[in-house]
Amino acid sequence: MLRRIVVMVVAAFATLLVDAGAGRGVGGQIGRRGRQQGEADPGYWVGLSLGYVDGTTINDGDTGTTWQFGYTAQIRATLEKTLQRGVTFGASAGFSDAPLTYVSGFADPHSGCVAACAARANITQLMAFVHGGGSTGFHFVYDLEGGVTEFSDFRTSSTQTSLPPSSKYDFTFGFGGGLGYGFSQISDIYVSEMSDLVLHPSNGASTTAPRLFQFRAGFRVGF
Repeated sequence: MLRRIVVMVVAAFATLLVDAGAGRGVGGQIGRRGRQQGEADPGYWVGLSLGYVDGTTINDGDTGTTWQFGYTAQIRATLEKTLQRGVTFGASAGFSDAPLTYVSGFADPHSGCVAACAARANITQLMAFVHGGGSTGFHFVYDLEGGVTEFSDFRTSSTQTSLPPSSKYDFTFGFGGGLGYGFSQISDIYVSEMSDLVLHPSNGASTTAPRLFQFRAGFRVGF
């Protein structure tokens, strides 16, 4: 699955580069579509990114389990509305299938994971965000985001046996920044690093909220 995601993102980047180059070539002939200083940004943007998510440990107070997540990839889609030049408000949906060491605690021993075992779980993030930064050429970007993170479909890696809990939604907020490059008024790429704080109830099992660190590379197209 990860290989398919990487291929999709690389293909999308290649298409974007070709389209941007073609657009600049046409612009040179008939004088259209460079991002000029006084020209308004597109009203809306759509985008796609691939993220590299750092591992984190989460203590779940409801089940008494501990989830020691490893590194994983996240595919993320975005829709944004321009608020003013260089500033947008948007919504995003991100998904990853993450490996973890599942420490069962007082979970049902019939689950197939009596003490600890290799497992997998889905991590879904539904976020609203403000994105800043944008111009032709290189520029800095920043993001502020808030929403929910869902942990679901816990199962053992070996037998795919389901593990508790069935689903968990946690309020999440974060911030980050990076570097972008605008090809034209309606297309740009970016790389950024995000730090998300996940407010997961641990019932005293830990004193600090877990963080999800993500490195993202993506593109946006305006319309």
